[in-house]
Amino acid sequence: MKKRIFIGLLVFGAVSFSIKAGDCISGNCVNGQGIMNFANGDKYIGEFKTERKSGYGVYHFINGDRYEGDFKDDYPDGHGKAFLANGNFYEGEFKNNFPNGKGTMRYHNGNVYVGEWKQGLKDGFGSMTYENGSKYVGEWRNGKKHGQGNYTQSTVVSNGEIKKPQKSSETRATAEKKSTPFWTGTK
Repeated sequence: MKKRIFIGLLVFGAVSFSIKAGDCISGNCVNGQGIMNFANGDKYIGEFKTERKSGYGVYHFINGDRYEGDFKDDYPDGHGKAFLANGNFYEGEFKNNFPNGKGTMRYHNGNVYVGEWKQGLKDGFGSMTYENGSKYVGEWRNGKKHGQGNYTQSTVVSNGEIKKPQKSSETRATAEKKSTPFWTGTK
């Protein structure tokens, strides 16, 4: 639910963010540096160009999420960092509001994805290292493993003896649900 609120604020709210949408409490929120508070409790500190968030800025969401990085025409665009209240952290390229290009997502459960993104979903070449030490390196499409890839299952060493790790009680589908993309793409 928090992700959907965050997505909605960025996707739909950014379209209406302007001087009329918030109160400039400090600085120059038309062309320069300023601080703007929004009616919903969000706050933006950063650069403005023609009344839009443009340049470097920090956007604080009322739900605890935070984006730090480049903006263009009110949207995250360029290099940035996104901190989710649930503990997920993304750093990399953004385009028109979504992780797009190369980036790294560190999930709160210990999984780490390093690779290509398209409209907020893992798409292209990347590697996912799971909290249990297993790793998938290969192709992704629309947030899922797709095409060529190599999955390496971790092993456990006990008293010098190599043992297979015990199977988790979770199914693959359940495990993947915990590793959802930072944003859900619209296309």
